[in-house]
Amino acid sequence: MDVFLLPVTPAPPGSEPGFELYCEPPQEISPEPGSTEPRRSLGSRLVHSFRQALAEGEAEERRQEDGHPPVESGSRFGSFVKRKLAAAVAEQRLLWHLRHASSARLHHPVTLTSARALALATAEFKKDFDKHRLWCGIDAAITVASAPVALIPGPNFLAYYFIFRSVGHFFSFRGAQKGMDASLWTAVPSTPLADLQQALALDARDRDDKIAVVASALGLERLPVFMRRVVARPRKR
Repeated sequence: MDVFLLPVTPAPPGSEPGFELYCEPPQEISPEPGSTEPRRSLGSRLVHSFRQALAEGEAEERRQEDGHPPVESGSRFGSFVKRKLAAAVAEQRLLWHLRHASSARLHHPVTLTSARALALATAEFKKDFDKHRLWCGIDAAITVASAPVALIPGPNFLAYYFIFRSVGHFFSFRGAQKGMDASLWTAVPSTPLADLQQALALDARDRDDKIAVVASALGLERLPVFMRRVVARPRKR
């Protein structure tokens, strides 16, 4: 599995920018909504519902990446859930896939030592571990309480929402736990990622052009969209 330590904020010479972890794993094959495949336990039924919700989130995220506004069709709560699913897919995709990895490569800018890059990644996984462990417990309790509603056949946005949250936080917790294992990682210095850091100091048009070049060099189709989101975020003071 390939994970990229992306510089996401400009930094003056001699200082360190902010970084985020990023990956583009293959899209999971999810069951069609309404599938009647037999499932023998509550746990497997919840995971089945999670994968249906994941398909909804992947589809909505890609729709927004293509330039469409967030979905506003159907009920207000249904639209809210689809937006939440898309946001969760974008935020937690890496952790969900990392839990299955037997080895991983951490690509980092050549301006960082491998030891520093691994330290930054481990610190990020530790924060994710603590956050998702907490929310896994909270949302699991909510999911158990709403289980009778969750298992009703047909479109059920309330069930999707709470199942997605509880199972998603559990998968993220397991992925973050795996990510903290130093033996999993091989650090790979990357010149294009250093170019990405330089691109953040350019004006908008030149920055977008440079990011597209970096994305092509790294083989990351969705990187330009991700970076546009990052650049548009309000800066913390």
